[in-house]
Amino acid sequence: MNRAGVQELHYITAIANVPSILQHGILSHTLAAQLVHDSVAMPEIQERRKNRQIPGARTLHEYANLYFDAHNAMLSKCRKRTMRFACFE
Repeated sequence: MNRAGVQELHYITAIANVPSILQHGILSHTLAAQLVHDSVAMPEIQERRKNRQIPGARTLHEYANLYFDAHNAMLSKCRKRTMRFACFE
């Protein structure tokens, strides 16, 4: 994939987190855990990711999850919940 071809990225979160995002920015799972927030993360997925490390880099939880296409499995799971959420483009 050519980085120059990427025109937008998406971030899925609970709508209640928007004020915090405006104040602190989009944070990694690790940094977000230090703030009060509404998580849309699925515990079983986070358990699998918590010790995964990118070769030569950091653990997955030290990165923010941005998507090339917000219409994905994560968004579908969020839509099925009663929680209101926001998708930033």
